[in-house]
Amino acid sequence: MARNRRFGVVLMGWAGFSLFFAAWLQFQWGGGTVTQRFDNLGETLAALIAAAVCAIAARRHHRRSRVAWALIGASALSWGVGQAIWSYYELVKGQQTPFPSFADLGFLGAVPLAIAGVLFFPWVPSRATSFLRTILDALLVAGSLFIISWATVLGTVYRSGSGGLLAQLIGLAYPAGDIVIATIVLILASRAPKENRLPFVLLAGGLIANLLADSAFAYLTTTNTYGSGSSSDTGWAAGYLLIALAGFRAATTRAGSAVTNDGTTGRIWLVLPYVPIAAAAVVAVFEEALPGELDPVVFWSVMALIVGVVLRQYLMLTDNQNLNRRLEANANDLAKREQHFHALVQNSSDVITLIDRHGAIQYQSASVERILGYKETELVGKPFGDLVHPDDRTQALRKIDEAINIVGPPIATECRLRRVDDSYCPAEVTITNLLELPAVGGLVLNTRDVSERKALEDKLTHQAFHDSLTNLPNRAAFRIGLDHALHGASEGRLAVLFLDLDDFKAVNDTLGHDIGDQLLVAVGARIASTLRPGDTVARLGGDEFAVLLKKMEDEQIAGRVAERITRQLLPPFAIDGKEISIRASIGIAGLVSGQEAADDLIRNADVAMYIAKAKGKARFVQYEASIASAAIERMELEHDLRTALQEKQFVLQYEPVIMLESGAIHSVEALVRWNHPRRGVLAPVDFIGVAEQSGLIIELGRWVLQQAARDGRRWQVRYPSVPAMNISVNLSGRQLERADLIKEVVDAVDAAGLDPQSMILELTESVLLADTEPVARTLQELRSLGFRLALDDFGTGYSSLGHLRDFPVDIIKMDASFVAGIGQGLADGAILRAIIGLANSLGLMTIGEGIERQEQLAALNAMGCNAGQGFYFSKPLEYEGMEALLASCIQSGTGRQLPPAWRMTA
Repeated sequence: MARNRRFGVVLMGWAGFSLFFAAWLQFQWGGGTVTQRFDNLGETLAALIAAAVCAIAARRHHRRSRVAWALIGASALSWGVGQAIWSYYELVKGQQTPFPSFADLGFLGAVPLAIAGVLFFPWVPSRATSFLRTILDALLVAGSLFIISWATVLGTVYRSGSGGLLAQLIGLAYPAGDIVIATIVLILASRAPKENRLPFVLLAGGLIANLLADSAFAYLTTTNTYGSGSSSDTGWAAGYLLIALAGFRAATTRAGSAVTNDGTTGRIWLVLPYVPIAAAAVVAVFEEALPGELDPVVFWSVMALIVGVVLRQYLMLTDNQNLNRRLEANANDLAKREQHFHALVQNSSDVITLIDRHGAIQYQSASVERILGYKETELVGKPFGDLVHPDDRTQALRKIDEAINIVGPPIATECRLRRVDDSYCPAEVTITNLLELPAVGGLVLNTRDVSERKALEDKLTHQAFHDSLTNLPNRAAFRIGLDHALHGASEGRLAVLFLDLDDFKAVNDTLGHDIGDQLLVAVGARIASTLRPGDTVARLGGDEFAVLLKKMEDEQIAGRVAERITRQLLPPFAIDGKEISIRASIGIAGLVSGQEAADDLIRNADVAMYIAKAKGKARFVQYEASIASAAIERMELEHDLRTALQEKQFVLQYEPVIMLESGAIHSVEALVRWNHPRRGVLAPVDFIGVAEQSGLIIELGRWVLQQAARDGRRWQVRYPSVPAMNISVNLSGRQLERADLIKEVVDAVDAAGLDPQSMILELTESVLLADTEPVARTLQELRSLGFRLALDDFGTGYSSLGHLRDFPVDIIKMDASFVAGIGQGLADGAILRAIIGLANSLGLMTIGEGIERQEQLAALNAMGCNAGQGFYFSKPLEYEGMEALLASCIQSGTGRQLPPAWRMTA
């Protein structure tokens, strides 16, 4: 708005200057010489200003608009050059400008440049036939006007004028060119787009002002009455300043559309050229009726008009044929598009519905029958809301109102739509507002059946919160349900039962995992059959189940449910033709403080279950804080053990076994230590028991075997001796029970490159008191492979003495408690003599454990004991310490004999 006001002020300034210029020329202010100088300089400056401003406009525009303004600027520059030459004659040379002169070249050169510039604007028809027809229209109109003008005024003036033929032709060229420019401008003015109309109107005004000035100049020149400073010169100054205003407006206006005119015009422009042609024909007939010969100018001009009319008619016919062909092609294309669109809509998997702003259905695609079962026209006229499920109707209608009232992208919503059988189809509806589109005038609903997607979502949700094997809720679902129960005001008392099947691993190991999986499914079904309505059973993973009891009238209900579950598991399970018995240890945890979280209850029930396991399995235990601390500590230790195995927190220490007579190192015993991140280094007594009960001793023992074999072989290579130094490793009873033990031992020595005869496998005396036949077979096979066997802590179980003949033992290690009693009582010494004597009679090697004093070493040596170990020689050493001990033996030159400096140094 402010921009238009500023331009209005500029336009008023132009009008004021034009009036001032005309007044100066009319009243000859300052005299004739001053007026002449003012006139020449003013016209020259006006033309050059127009040229400069049009050049700026050309730089601001693109493509055809740029060329158009550049040509208009060139036209103004050409005229300005001509006016400068004219001014040179009058102001410098002080003489009247001859006619014709070089100034006329500049003046006349401006005419074709202006015509070309006007014809280059983008709204001028771009097709060749339309472009030629536009030029013909201009020429026909211009020619008609020329005939009328010649017959009425120009002919008389030029016939009576003086001067040569060239002067007359040049004088005649001014009005003829101006007529052509004026005609073209008038024809094209109405075709200019709205955003470019004002600059073009200003341009047209400037060119017409020039036309009037040129016509006046031609007339006055022909009659020899023109003189510099004539008031008619105002047309040139005002015209070129108006052209400058047009360029200025174009330079500050956004460039017009790149789309050019296709040549189509209104009816008035189809008949407009014939009006002046008819007038010219009347004038020519009147001229013919006058006495005398027909004026040749009129005759040949009429002939040119006739040729132009014929050519225009031909171009119109050609253009009409092309237009008809285009219309026919467009109609065929439109029909094909309509058929294509109809086929897409009718065969689309989506249902296309058109409703008005009141929600009434105006159109329904045929695909509605496939999805909802209705006929194509059955729903037309009915409210769309009647199809929506009552629970979804409010939301769907709100989305429709939003699409009507808020302009924006399509809106999507989900709702259930009623089928013809009164069932409901889950659907996704996309609402597009096309109310303002005349061809549609409504809301378009694209409806897609999402039944399969919803079913898949429900399936995925079920899988996320249910165990895939038993179809019971999983740990996540149980956790969420327990959390809701704890926060629910109407749940009353509640309790959690944590169940773990006893010895389930044996089922998987002996019968296979398929049988184990079937057993888990059957157990889950039996547990569920014992519960009350509203209670929940879930499988937490592995062989662990959990039960959530809600709305308990008293605290004894949890115990009664646990007892029912225990009884329900008593009958064997018939699976795959086998009868399998399974029991469960159950922990019960209820609310104590009322502030327990879900994780607290699950952990408490787990602790109670662990206590039930420790008490003998196949029972249930109620959680009590007083008995839970030890169980929690044991559970935490077991958890830490699993982490320690994964993170390799265990290390080996080695204790040398020394031959008592020679002092040579016979072997080193590998002793495992746990480098606990919080408790520090733990001895085996702190964790081996838990490892045995949890079964983790298997993995731990395997690692000890492999690491000890590698270290032992490395020392044999670095510190060779004859015979080679042995490595001793302890085996647990759980390891001996496994059939894979032999393979694990063989793989360990093979991987390390260690001779089996260099490996001593130590087992405790309690192994001999168990099932002797399987253990004896395992030991016999190990011994046949070259491994030597040692019986550790011998003497603590006297009943094993009779079993020595039944087991292939090579070494007996006498318990440190007997060695510690040497010199303090007769019993210990007698027992040691008996054990050593029995071993010697059986050809077994004896090792005394726990030697800490010189007298103990001397006594054992006197009794015939072969070797010993203990702090007197060395405490258990880590790898680097054992490496240093063996290196010191080599440096002392005694082979493997322990240097005296090492005794009692640790």
